[in-house]
Amino acid sequence: RGGIRNKTPIDDLLKFGKLDGCKEAENSMLDMYMLSMADAYIGKFSSNIDRVAYNLMFARTGAHQPYISLDNNWCFDFAVR
Repeated sequence: RGGIRNKTPIDDLLKFGKLDGCKEAENSMLDMYMLSMADAYIGKFSSNIDRVAYNLMFARTGAHQPYISLDNNWCFDFAVR
């Protein structure tokens, strides 16, 4: 995303009031909703936000939609050992 976040840890930005955690959560939910309204998916299944968006897409349509993952195939236990 760039800007101030690249130089300061997010925890510090939240602590010192330079970042609004509620607004960030709201923006993330809006991103997931907007992604889920697409007719097809192009993104990374290693991203939790992208996986939630694809799940919402399935819930909306009742069927799997066409997708292209830029890194991994769908995996329910990604990064879990």
